[in-house]
Amino acid sequence: MVATLLQGLSSCYDYSKEEPMGSPLSPGMVSYINLTVSVRGSGSVTRGTPAGGEDGDGREKGIDTRENLVEGVTIVFFRNDAGINATDESAQATPIDFVAYYQTERDDSYRPRTGTTHYPDEVYYTTGEQVLNNALDATKAYHILVVANANLEGTITTSHNLKQVRDRVYGSALYQGTTVAEATNFVMTSADDNVLTFSDYTDNVETNRRIFQFDNIHIERMAARIDYWAKGATYTTAYDHNGYLYAVDGSTSDKFVLTSIEPFNLNGGNEYFFKRTSDATSPYLANETTANWVVGPYSQIQTAAEHPSYLTASNTLTAVTTRTGALAIALADRQADKVSVEGEDDIILAYPKENTIGPATPIYYYATGLAFEGYYYKDGAMTGGERRVYYHFLRHQGEQSVAYNAITASGLAAFKSATIGNDGTPMNFGIVRNNIYRVSVDKINAAAGTIRLTIEEKPWRYVENPAIYL
Repeated sequence: MVATLLQGLSSCYDYSKEEPMGSPLSPGMVSYINLTVSVRGSGSVTRGTPAGGEDGDGREKGIDTRENLVEGVTIVFFRNDAGINATDESAQATPIDFVAYYQTERDDSYRPRTGTTHYPDEVYYTTGEQVLNNALDATKAYHILVVANANLEGTITTSHNLKQVRDRVYGSALYQGTTVAEATNFVMTSADDNVLTFSDYTDNVETNRRIFQFDNIHIERMAARIDYWAKGATYTTAYDHNGYLYAVDGSTSDKFVLTSIEPFNLNGGNEYFFKRTSDATSPYLANETTANWVVGPYSQIQTAAEHPSYLTASNTLTAVTTRTGALAIALADRQADKVSVEGEDDIILAYPKENTIGPATPIYYYATGLAFEGYYYKDGAMTGGERRVYYHFLRHQGEQSVAYNAITASGLAAFKSATIGNDGTPMNFGIVRNNIYRVSVDKINAAAGTIRLTIEEKPWRYVENPAIYL
């Protein structure tokens, strides 16, 4: 998952040049823009039993030094009263008025001034004062789209229209870094359809500047995050396989050591820059509800009983003993970069792209999941454990609060023909941007030899959330 962020070409307009005196924006003064963006808390929505919706029961703060880092923003101005949700015909007729890329700096002293809600756990970045294009009309209201950590000058230009911009897909990596522990500079895009006017400004007579302030535009990561949370377990090197040690329900002497986890069916293809839902009238940047769901470039078209080329680490298992696990993550190798959540070890497994599937899509071939490998030790033994592998397809909105057992290799066959059309609502299986899917082991059952999992699906900012059992 080596990241190569899209590098934009140079724009034909030199934004470092000051505009002429007497422009429509600031008669007799040079126009400057000061734009502030804030990184939205992760959609760490544990969908309360299940509550569903965009924010569920709260959001989780990202890691400031990596997940929240913003080094620059591309801003796109356009005029359309309907905003990003204009009809296709109207959006096609709506030109892009202004595109620029500005570097940003973190501003810990910043607080939104009016008309916005301050979220204490969010991180604020500012462009500082930047020369603004004098072609903009100070009497008009503009909508603005923001893309962070990707310079799109020259890639998006004033020769494009709104429809072309809102339908753009992104096929490059969503962050920089060769491992998830090093991941930084996440590509982020607008969380809302912001309307901006030029009514809020400050004049600096000494420097001959009129500075337009645009306040607190929320952006969210295009990536999601999958975590293993070692709640109820302790890391051990005392057994012949190192990993997280669990007691076994129904036995006083049996133990289970979880040694590795492998994400599979990860989207390695395209994702829409701007979030799109199934809402019939306002699909773009709409809040997710229990009645609509997030869709991607592939969501509605995949029905073949085969692994598509855009998925990586496809689940092609034929038997437990043959699984080699190209992307299997040995938990022993991740001790140096683990974090702590509620006092328990937490290991970030992946930062995947969105992967939501349509009603007729076979779950086995397309839904993102995890394979759990470990060793079952009987009667107090600490060597010679029985190797076991369990599987689970990640869910975005669970349909009930009771626990689900993970499945063995033989149980996977049922998912080859199963679709979400006969398994509840479309978002039961899915990966959605800016959400953390935090997986923990709830119980190891001695009699049935099964493993039961809980998944807390929550948007990036820490709160105490009830778990969804999967």
